[in-house]
Amino acid sequence: MKCSTTYKTVLLLIVCLSFFSGCKNSKSVFENQSEIVGTPKVLFLNYNIEKTLNGKRTIQFINKKIVDGKLKQIKFESIENGVIGDLIFTELDKKSKMLNQILIKNPLVKSIEYVDDSKNFKTETIKTDKTQFSIRLQLKSNTKYITISNFAENDPLIKTQIN
Repeated sequence: MKCSTTYKTVLLLIVCLSFFSGCKNSKSVFENQSEIVGTPKVLFLNYNIEKTLNGKRTIQFINKKIVDGKLKQIKFESIENGVIGDLIFTELDKKSKMLNQILIKNPLVKSIEYVDDSKNFKTETIKTDKTQFSIRLQLKSNTKYITISNFAENDPLIKTQIN
């Protein structure tokens, strides 16, 4: 008889524990919802760049597009590998604090591969005075401005407002 009573008590305890462990505090559910970040966004920016007669470069903003999505990890060239002619792309927050910097290889110099008459691959470098270039990146929620400047110079050529 004693074994049967112990068995019933243990069974009752297990049932009660499983019932109470299934109940959750509703407060924690609402706290976790505030941690959820919005949908990831991808930013596409298009610019014209032109070399003027005095050798300076000017950049004009064409358009921007922000879409939902996430980019695969892109390996950008290190800023230390920059040379004269390259551009520095900088993301800034609303207080103009730098969030990120990316090196953009000189958009006025293009390398083109082709097959010559003897069916060998050749590479040729073409320098232009005017072209368009695009930038795409994973948009940070606190990015408010984008600046593009000449490599090794702090003076931005253009500043674009995001949002």
